[in-house]
Amino acid sequence: MDIFKALHILSMFSVVTMEIGAEFLYAFAVSRRDVRALATVHRTLEQARLGPISIAVFISGVVFGLLTALTGGFDFLAGWLIAAYVLVAVIFVGASRLWPNILLPLGAKAVEAEAGQRPVDDVVRDMVASRAVRWFVAMATIFVLIILDMVLKPF
Repeated sequence: MDIFKALHILSMFSVVTMEIGAEFLYAFAVSRRDVRALATVHRTLEQARLGPISIAVFISGVVFGLLTALTGGFDFLAGWLIAAYVLVAVIFVGASRLWPNILLPLGAKAVEAEAGQRPVDDVVRDMVASRAVRWFVAMATIFVLIILDMVLKPF
């Protein structure tokens, strides 16, 4: 059980670091209306192939969490675990909306603008209209809630 718990914690902290870190960099560049920074963030994260890695680590963390519950005698229907299941589903759905619908297209436009293939003013206008910062705040809040749920087990 302790090995599964350790692997669960390590996996989930890795995912939080990757996801919130990447989302923060995008949101920070967007909030500053910095097309060059956004293009750099987008290129760097695309080259790092962070998306597939974080998804694999996230799924591993969920599996290790379930194995911890199974081998540790936890009640799978305990209130705090049900809250965790719901929050994990919200994170998964939220991330599936944030990355492909908001961050990646905006980052790609910034790369095009930096290469002179798109007017910079158009990208800045898209940054102003973007929901990237609001989505980042929402996702960060959900990550905080799930961490608190796991640590405090309030239900």
